[in-house]
Amino acid sequence: MNDEEMEKTLRALRDRPGVPKERREAAFERVRAEWQAGLASRESGRNAAPRRRWMLAAAASVLIVAFSGLSLWVYRDSPPRVVVATVTAVHGDGSLRVDDLVHAEQRIKSGATTLSMTLASGLVVRVAPDSALTFIEADRFELERGRIFIDSNPARSKDPLLVKTALGEVSHVGTRYFVEYDQKRLSVAVREGMIALQQADDFRSRATATAGEQLNLSSSRPERVERTTVSAADTRWRWIEMVPSPLDIDGLSLGVFLEWYEQETGRRVTLRDASPETTLSGNIAGLSPDDALDAIALAVELDVNRGSESVVIGKR
Repeated sequence: MNDEEMEKTLRALRDRPGVPKERREAAFERVRAEWQAGLASRESGRNAAPRRRWMLAAAASVLIVAFSGLSLWVYRDSPPRVVVATVTAVHGDGSLRVDDLVHAEQRIKSGATTLSMTLASGLVVRVAPDSALTFIEADRFELERGRIFIDSNPARSKDPLLVKTALGEVSHVGTRYFVEYDQKRLSVAVREGMIALQQADDFRSRATATAGEQLNLSSSRPERVERTTVSAADTRWRWIEMVPSPLDIDGLSLGVFLEWYEQETGRRVTLRDASPETTLSGNIAGLSPDDALDAIALAVELDVNRGSESVVIGKR
């Protein structure tokens, strides 16, 4: 092997795909150093230089073969990661960013942030701060602690989704609901549609709840399901407004925007002395539903009067 051939061999070692960069660089530098020492030895006239060169060439070839085996092992034994969701909105600073991909078996810790993720099925999962969950598959995940809100349009209401906790499992039957879990208590509140709750280790138990109802399970009495009522505009829903569903209002009618506002906030809207066909323009990206409403009302000269569960909008 001449000098030019040896140089090609070394470069093949350094550029080998499928092997961590730091390992390739370290091996490349080590063999190159030895090779250069062999060249210096040859120039000094030692008889051992040819043998040294032959041994280094063989060593480089062995390293390449070994790295090839590692590369094949990596590709053969490491199946591709399955993408189950995409991050679509983030409020606050954290490790996840908009457009980040979420994979099966990935653990999500929201920390101080509020997240919104769109699943492969089209369902949307919003995650409150200080929550932790792990995606098992694309249609199921385990909630370790915290609060989540499941959101879908009617066309997606029958797509399967299972939320697992140590106290029970929540099946996705209807469109918009809230799950809260802290190891001692599991609560499921329904804003729209229906959910089914099955207690852990009891396949015969199954309770359902519809809009305006909440089911509660306690670790102290896991055999009993408590049923209460909840308003669509209850304050416990407010955190989801930090990561609203995206809406492009440019060219949209006021009526369509107000429908979106009702869905996001749970508050009923009454429009007085103003046309729902009023055409809107601009951008509300990054605004909460209430901030977006205030901005639009200012632009089209409307007054907004808010109550605890309703909003009245009319001309000034």
